[in-house]
Amino acid sequence: MIKNALGTYDIARICHVTPPTVGRWIEEGKLPSFTTGGGHRRVWTSDLLAFLKIHNIPIPFEFSAQSRLRILIVDDEADVRKVSSRILQKIYPQAEIHEAEDGFEAGHKIATLLPSLVLLDLRLPGMNGYRVCRMIRQDEHLKKIKVLAMSGYAMEESQKQSMEAGADDFMPKPFEVEELRKKVGKLISFGPKGG
Repeated sequence: MIKNALGTYDIARICHVTPPTVGRWIEEGKLPSFTTGGGHRRVWTSDLLAFLKIHNIPIPFEFSAQSRLRILIVDDEADVRKVSSRILQKIYPQAEIHEAEDGFEAGHKIATLLPSLVLLDLRLPGMNGYRVCRMIRQDEHLKKIKVLAMSGYAMEESQKQSMEAGADDFMPKPFEVEELRKKVGKLISFGPKGG
């Protein structure tokens, strides 16, 4: 299991450069970092992955699992989760599809899986979708996750409130397969495979 945050020596080993080179990348603002309480510089794995891709540096095998497309479907209706999962698996056969049936389970899975995209029903038992969305946007480590909010109620108001909570897009329920394909395709950088 790869660490979520890496030090300059780890990054130097991965990139086949010296630690001072990594330090220079950080000082020049090319590689985002943070400082630990002990004064050590650390880089989130997701930021290092983005840096490697931008600079055409080969991505080591140990990162391949982290660069996989992960989608989390959050809906309290099992049928909606099942249908969405089947559609997305067909469009993105390489994707890992996960499901959650309420806001609390969603919060836990978002933090542990770090999905690329969350399909988020707004009316959930316990913690509603608006709160889940705000939680994602307020967490420095999660805020790059794309959120596609969904609702079958008060469409205009739901759309407005979900965008205010930080959703990237909104889709009314029930939805058409083609609409789901288009909305998801716009939000994620992995091109669709298959049909």
